[in-house]
Amino acid sequence: MSLRVIVTNLGSPASPAQGDVRRFLIEFLTDPYVIDLPSPVRQFLVKGLIAPTRSRRSSRAYQSIWSCEEGPLRYFTEEIAKELRNVGTPAVSAMRYGEPSLRDAIEAQPQADHIVLVPLFPQHADSTITTTVQHARKLVGDRKFSVVPPFFDRAEYLDALLRHTRQELTDSVEHLVISFHSLPERHITKADPTSNHCLKNENCCEVRSESHATCYRHQCMYTANFLGKHLGLPYSVSFQSRLGRLKWLEPSTVATISNLATEGIRRIAVVCPAFTVDNLETLEEIGIQARELFLSLGGEELQLISSLNSDPRWIRCLVNLINEQISI
Repeated sequence: MSLRVIVTNLGSPASPAQGDVRRFLIEFLTDPYVIDLPSPVRQFLVKGLIAPTRSRRSSRAYQSIWSCEEGPLRYFTEEIAKELRNVGTPAVSAMRYGEPSLRDAIEAQPQADHIVLVPLFPQHADSTITTTVQHARKLVGDRKFSVVPPFFDRAEYLDALLRHTRQELTDSVEHLVISFHSLPERHITKADPTSNHCLKNENCCEVRSESHATCYRHQCMYTANFLGKHLGLPYSVSFQSRLGRLKWLEPSTVATISNLATEGIRRIAVVCPAFTVDNLETLEEIGIQARELFLSLGGEELQLISSLNSDPRWIRCLVNLINEQISI
């Protein structure tokens, strides 16, 4: 049996130029899994309002962190694929949006009769995992197709994340902020198979339910509470990168960091477990914007904990996850 392993991430613009950023935003945000409005409304909002106004600001943000030809997200995703190849796993990297494309990765090896897709997202969300899997499934055809599932609660992943975070934390840190990408609350309730659990009561993430299998918020809280418990630091859980006026998961990372500064906390660290590779949301949104905010409010240090990227423990975790799918 010929095997093809495809390590996938969301994607990034071809360059930080405004035109490339605009094209990427249109491809990304017109996906109905991302903005789940009727198509005419979605197309108008994205092409007529969001992309024209956001592309300039996003272009400047990308320019501030674009230190290699392909940008950090694509660079670190390919580094993961390289490390997997180094240990004998026939892996390539591909993006849901932009290049290198999933289509090219799948069609480049037509003789492969087993495709293993590895979405680099620990927690389930329709706007990351579902859209990637459904898009790939259309391209695979009648070949065997396997998908590494969300791994937010896998012991190897949690151990890699814990050790990596502990290794980078400085002794001076007083408080840890565990920041996840936010989602519209509507995405959470839509993914609830029972339709009556997620966000229906204050403790929905703690009360056992079948809904947790597809609940992004529960899976974030599981990972965060594991980290907080084992690191032994005071910690807060927050959500970043909201877009638009819908109600999104809260509290926001901006509000959390601001409150900590107001309360007299002077040295914090921020870790972003939803991102397994560094990208715009970690390097610019936290490493630049959030740091500037915290310092402007009287804080003295904001340490950004790097993403796992190609951490050897994380690579070993991925090898195990992939091998499980190969053996099925």
